[in-house]
Amino acid sequence: MEYLVTYGWALLVLFVVVAYLLTSGAFSANSFAAQECVFQPDLPCSPYVLYTENGATVLKFTITNGLGFPISISEINYTTTGIGAIGRRVYFATLPANALPSGARMNFTQAFPDSPQPSENDFRTIYVSLAYLNCKSSPCSGPYVTSGRISAVVQKK
Repeated sequence: MEYLVTYGWALLVLFVVVAYLLTSGAFSANSFAAQECVFQPDLPCSPYVLYTENGATVLKFTITNGLGFPISISEINYTTTGIGAIGRRVYFATLPANALPSGARMNFTQAFPDSPQPSENDFRTIYVSLAYLNCKSSPCSGPYVTSGRISAVVQKK
């Protein structure tokens, strides 16, 4: 009887530890996925944040022009999954033409107001397509298109 009771307590403790690990999210996909903001190597994007505010999900990020020549960003498109629509949805944004000198930074903010909205601590990936003009010589040539990916955990503001 003592033998069974000892193993019974050991199994009970093991069950409690496994239950705690499962409910804490230690085995969720969010804990294994890398948060990143990736464009082409000469257009680093940092800092970036994805958060909820007033019933909308908001993405903020900064791009630094490391191309070695001025550019003019003319258009930016965001493709989301599970933010603002069931399935995939594309958001289009047209920007005023303004030159971004080499080494300068530009901030971007995009709100995704439609339903459904992700919950806090959900992991989401947003694909970004960026159209720009090469302004090394006058007039600017292009457009050129580059794409990137922003993967982040949704935070509460």
